[in-house]
Amino acid sequence: MASGVVDIQVSKELAENTMVIIYNCEGGLANDLHLIRDGHEVTLQRADLEGRVRIVHEQGSDCSFNYIEVDPLTARKFRMRNGSRFTLNYDPDVNRLRLRRITTSQAYGLLKTEPRKHRDGSIIIGYTLLSWLGIPSLPNQIITLANGSISKKLKVIIPDNELETDFHLTAVNLRRFGLAPGKKWALSYNQLTQTMKVLPAAATASRRAKPKTAKSVRRR
Repeated sequence: MASGVVDIQVSKELAENTMVIIYNCEGGLANDLHLIRDGHEVTLQRADLEGRVRIVHEQGSDCSFNYIEVDPLTARKFRMRNGSRFTLNYDPDVNRLRLRRITTSQAYGLLKTEPRKHRDGSIIIGYTLLSWLGIPSLPNQIITLANGSISKKLKVIIPDNELETDFHLTAVNLRRFGLAPGKKWALSYNQLTQTMKVLPAAATASRRAKPKTAKSVRRR
């Protein structure tokens, strides 16, 4: 068996029925996807959808989370969109690679104060933290930030430094959400609702030793 968590990238440059696996990104979760033979053809399955794809391995460079590239035809057939997150489970006994959607991922981020007051309608999220949480890097991306019953829609701004794992809020928003800067907060992001939640300390105490986690809520 081999398994791993990956994000989806749809590439028009790939031949039909091709899946490229990049499993060694610096911020990616531990996996053993290298056990799927390079150049091997497997049966890809998602729920009741099946088809044959050829597996290609490539080495990642300057990437923050493991991902796969698929051609547009395969993406449409298996209902995969750019930026969506999946678990891959490969069974060599039947040569079958199963897909399951992950809707929610968790990570820790260091909260800092954003000094520019004109950014009260924005949240600044480092690219690595963005990747851990599974937030797609899209132009004019809007997400909902929630802490308990308090929520607000904010525009996502990504700093130039792709290694950043911090997130920044203005003083107005810090007060609104009751958050203290200078400490790490446990966060979760739901790709379906586009909501980033600040998790209660009690719910994350058992995972504080881990710098990042990806907890899956699966949908077929």
